[in-house]
Amino acid sequence: MQIVAPAGSKSGLIASINGGADAVYLGLPNFGARAKAENFDEDSFAEAVELAHLYGVKVFVTLNTLIKDSEMSRAVDCAKFAYSVGADAAIVQDIRFIKQLKQALPDFALHASTQMGIHNADGAKVLRDLGIARAVLARETLPQDIKEIKQTGIEIEYFVQGALCVCFSGNCYFSSLASSYSGNRGKCMQLCRKPYYFHGKRGYYLSAKDLCLYDKLEYLRDLGVDAIKIEGRMRSDEYAYTAVSVYKNMIDGAKNALKSVFNRGDYCDGYLNADAPFNVIYSKLQGNMGISVGKINAINGNSIVVNGFAPHKNDGFKVLRGGIEVCGAVENGGKILCDGRAKPGDELRRTSDGALTERVKTVKRDIDISVDISVKSGAPSTASVTLPDSSVISIVDSFVAEPAKTRGITADDVIRVFNKTSEYPFNPNIDVDISNGVFIPIATLNEFRRNVYKAAKQAILDKYVIKRCHLPYVELNYKRFDGSGTILMVENQNQLTDEILQKVDYVALNPTDYAHFTVPKINKPILLNLPITMRGADRDIIVSAINKPEIYGVISNNIYSLGLTDKPILLGVGHNIIGECPYPHITSFEADGICNGFAYVFGNAPIMSLCHCPYGKCVNCDGKDELKDDSGRVFTLRRYKAAHCYWQLLNCVPNYLNKPNTKNMFFDCTSSDSDEMLTALNFKYNGNYTRGNMNKGLK
Repeated sequence: MQIVAPAGSKSGLIASINGGADAVYLGLPNFGARAKAENFDEDSFAEAVELAHLYGVKVFVTLNTLIKDSEMSRAVDCAKFAYSVGADAAIVQDIRFIKQLKQALPDFALHASTQMGIHNADGAKVLRDLGIARAVLARETLPQDIKEIKQTGIEIEYFVQGALCVCFSGNCYFSSLASSYSGNRGKCMQLCRKPYYFHGKRGYYLSAKDLCLYDKLEYLRDLGVDAIKIEGRMRSDEYAYTAVSVYKNMIDGAKNALKSVFNRGDYCDGYLNADAPFNVIYSKLQGNMGISVGKINAINGNSIVVNGFAPHKNDGFKVLRGGIEVCGAVENGGKILCDGRAKPGDELRRTSDGALTERVKTVKRDIDISVDISVKSGAPSTASVTLPDSSVISIVDSFVAEPAKTRGITADDVIRVFNKTSEYPFNPNIDVDISNGVFIPIATLNEFRRNVYKAAKQAILDKYVIKRCHLPYVELNYKRFDGSGTILMVENQNQLTDEILQKVDYVALNPTDYAHFTVPKINKPILLNLPITMRGADRDIIVSAINKPEIYGVISNNIYSLGLTDKPILLGVGHNIIGECPYPHITSFEADGICNGFAYVFGNAPIMSLCHCPYGKCVNCDGKDELKDDSGRVFTLRRYKAAHCYWQLLNCVPNYLNKPNTKNMFFDCTSSDSDEMLTALNFKYNGNYTRGNMNKGLK
């Protein structure tokens, strides 16, 4: 399986290459999902592509954010630049941008970002129609679905190491609605890593453990995974190098090596195991907890003693008590110093390894070549270079060697000169055939060496083949919803009254149980709001729900649903449409302007969609609960079911656009009672609310 590694900076790129990456993913200053990474400007990006290709490493450029209308042409220009300097593929999310790219660069290979939320074969089939070669699957994808996705013919890339977003890929709006800094635009504020109160206890109830699937590689290969991906463009060079080399070389003690560079929550297997919904969250600590080095035996002043353990220079530590962080500690003068809050019996964990940091700085991934040099008196010197692919190039010097008047040069002299490879990553095996008593100035020999290695480098780059993609773009083919007016979404028919129905043109159902819900008998067309996720046995239940004869059409929230029915389809907020779009849609509630779709006028927006159970075990809950932050704001947890249980985290206040300038309006009254619905529909709502990003702008 191909190893796809992070490159958040030039040093991170080199670390991933040195670790043995087969491909790297990296970003330009804009339109990548890690805006806070160092990233690359145009010059350094071109240099990065050249360096990677010299090692045979592919380069995937991250253009995987949502793109505003005003940015679209600039985003296409970024893609054109990346293409022109040899990027192998672009990672993308925005379906409007995908169309633009396929028109502008029809043979540029496109990979669907995990932000697109591809997690079943139905979604993968739509990707193929869009001309996309590879899907970076949502981390929540189940093993049985991976197998079925493989049968669609699309390449599969799967995350195996690093941070695990608690929200379903691409559908977290928490940061956006709280601050206008959108995770879908690479600017997530990581509010999931903050503490919350759940049933009166304070903890990190939205902070997912890190993913580590080192011991699942053969299983993933058998499922059909083509490439494994390591998350971490914001992490250290030590992390990038260690993670790549561990997965590349299958080293002993792998998990301990990985924990030594970053470890949140002592790891989990994501959603590959049946108990995954109960094993994703680590509520005691949200940051790197490193690797345990033992219990503290004594504290002398502010110096920590763990019997049998000696720190490396520049090590960093955390002290935990009952799994909760007490304080940090650092190595200084061979001692482990803390601020005094640690006690004997606490656990000491190393979170940064000074020795590893120094070692990574010295690691170099060499390119083996053979250099056969001939130096004959009265003739130009020649060099024959055997490249890694066994091909041979020849270089002839312009200088004619002369008989020596005093001491001639020797084979050792030539070897010494040609061993100077600091400008190039070559490990040369040098053989010299030289006449006795021949003379070449050392400066001339140095120039010959530079010309030989420059020619070898260019020959390697010339042989690098970029695999272009010729999959055609096919316009999304489904029956489009052609209605207009006001759509009201409710959880059940008990919320509806005659007075409410008189004010709306369509009713959308957002059931809590897709296998068992009642369709109201009303004189309005009824739409079924489809969940963002459809995994495994969910499919049969959802298809049966769609096929109920009383259902007029559906609201789609993920592209998997576009091929499920021939009933009219309206694209919902889960598609993240923030600008003008030819497909009938509900504009995302994180947009900062009203475009040509249905405006999201009112509703406690689902700011997170969760595939795990917040209780950590099944407790036969009633499907309603809440989280509270340190400011006292209450966020409702709402469960819905198909074959699996899922949860939504609803915003603490509703989005409310008071009398928007549009005739097409969408009211999400899933969590409203009848009285609140009426006040919203009459534009008389007077509770606390947010206008989303309408005032602040989407950043």
